[in-house]
Amino acid sequence: MNKHSIQLLTRHYLLGLGAVAFLGILAPSVSSAAETASATISATSLGGGENQYTLTLNDTGTTTVGTFWFAWVPGDNFMPATPTAITSPAGWQETVTSGGPSGGSAIQWKASSAASDVNAGGTLAGFSFESTLTLAQLQAASTGTPADPVDTTFIYSGAPFSDNGYQLTPTVVTGPGSGPTPTPEPRATGLAGIGLCLLTLGVRKFRSSRVRA
Repeated sequence: MNKHSIQLLTRHYLLGLGAVAFLGILAPSVSSAAETASATISATSLGGGENQYTLTLNDTGTTTVGTFWFAWVPGDNFMPATPTAITSPAGWQETVTSGGPSGGSAIQWKASSAASDVNAGGTLAGFSFESTLTLAQLQAASTGTPADPVDTTFIYSGAPFSDNGYQLTPTVVTGPGSGPTPTPEPRATGLAGIGLCLLTLGVRKFRSSRVRA
């Protein structure tokens, strides 16, 4: 194999490897895009030790969301004080659940019908409740499942237990319209960087070989 053939193979290898690595950033999205969601929570003091909490649900996956279960994981309800003045978005209904190792309460919000489910990529506001619990208490570890904070939340694509569900923790926001800034996964960022470097190197070698020719 002559020198030109070796250079040609090297150039093609680098270009191919760079493309594969760069496109590899799509892998995490594809593998985790089935049923995912995020949520935000904001607090307003009502005085007299009472607080109002407002939540917004964001469907970040490719499925619908038909159940939004706040302060709950399967088998446990986390809030040590029973929530009051619960409101639901149009087409949704609320139920207070209780029991489990923590001996607390939770709020199960459920779409009244499939037509009211949150569609993939959609956002739904209008979830709220009042509680004597402070924001710090909602973010503290639950007593029955210390690995999970009190405000741990579960979503299901349809009715409760209709699938494996997805666990999340709401992000605290301090003003209207503000929200969490997505943080790229380290793996995705690393692959993108490697891919771009390899593609750049391959293109440079390609141009260099054309100049020599």
